Amino acid sequence: ARLVKDGEQYVDADPAVRAAATDALRQIDRRLGLGDSLARVFSGVSLGSILLLAALGLAITYGVMGVINMAHGELLMVGAYATYLTQGWFRAYLPDHVDWYVLAAIPLAFLAAAVVGAVIERLVIRHLYGRTLETLLATWGVSLILQQAVRTVFGPTNREVGNPSYMSGSFDFLGIQITYGRFWIIVFTLAVFAGLQLVLRGTRLGLEMRAVTQNRRMANSMGIRSARVDALTFGLGSGI
Repeated sequence: ARLVKDGEQYVDADPAVRAAATDALRQIDRRLGLGDSLARVFSGVSLGSILLLAALGLAITYGVMGVINMAHGELLMVGAYATYLTQGWFRAYLPDHVDWYVLAAIPLAFLAAAVVGAVIERLVIRHLYGRTLETLLATWGVSLILQQAVRTVFGPTNREVGNPSYMSGSFDFLGIQITYGRFWIIVFTLAVFAGLQLVLRGTRLGLEMRAVTQNRRMANSMGIRSARVDALTFGLGSGI
């Protein structure tokens, strides 16, 4: 190929070669732009999945009970520390199987947060139904109590929860690197969402929850124990 000087650069003298090179560069730019866009979408979906899990719990408690739960973040904290304790137990007693602690931590974290949520409902919230702003203030006070309780028991420093080996690393998809951790977050969120739909649409509890949401007084008149439904609903929302 013969090069000629064009300003400060040398370009091919053949117009066809220059056109082909320009077209190739445009294709490369398009592919890079597509990969960048896919990476942004994946990152947004994975981060949004975490927020979706938190929002599902809030939607359940507010939709059925009309309660603004300012302690919802602390219930996430309870689940996180339950996971931390489960990991520590596996490391101490089942070191050869520590990679599988997540399978035990998921139901234990759900139960821990659900039990704490049910206790909060029984001791505090059940006395404040119909007074939305007072539930906001009361649950804010509960959140401070939970925060201080965790500081007292576990200390103020951060605690480490390690990824299992099958949730570490990344893989290539359409030219972008997808981390296994974020991938499993999306899969887990979809599974929780599907399970929640199954509970709401296919169980007696879900039917009673929907009835109380639509018309609490009519549900009571039909024999549904709304107080029991409220406790179970708050526990379910807290666990999720």
